[in-house]
Formats: sequence, structure tokens, C-alpha cells
Amino acid sequence: MNEEVKEEEEVKEGMPLQTPIDNPEVTKEQLMGQLNYAQKLINVLQKKVNELNGQLVQLEAQLAMANEDREGMLKQLEPIGIAPSS
Repeated sequence: MNEEVKEEEEVKEGMPLQTPIDNPEVTKEQLMGQLNYAQKLINVLQKKVNELNGQLVQLEAQLAMANEDREGMLKQLEPIGIAPSS
């Protein structure tokens, strides 16, 4: 967890992206630094996407179980004549 926080902090402190067209004095080292920065951004964003996808899967499973429980409860109410109000 601490590594993720450090990576996010490093990304926030990064330099703005430039190209030789914007600034003809941009060196190969600067471009490599910008590429490294962009890769860190991609890595952090990918981790966030993966975490959120995991949460989504868990929520979908909980919803499916809740719907199954609901259907079971409705079936138990049918014999005693209680109908669900829609």
C-alpha cells in the first residue's frame, strides 16, 4: 500500500510533457524522462482500474445473491397469500 502511495506522489510531482515541436531544445534524456513519467501514470491508472473492477465483480455477486434471496422469500410468501407490492 505504501508503495502505491509513493508512486502516486511521484506521478503528481512529474514534469509536464513536451515534444521537440513545442521546444526544439528538448533532449533525448528529457524525452526519456517524460516517457518514464507517462509509463508511471499508466501503471498507477491500471492499478486503479484493476481495483475498481474487483470491487465491481464483488458488488455484482452480492446483487445476484440478494436477488436469489428475494425470490426465495417471495416463494415462501405465496402459500400464505401474501403478494409482493410492486
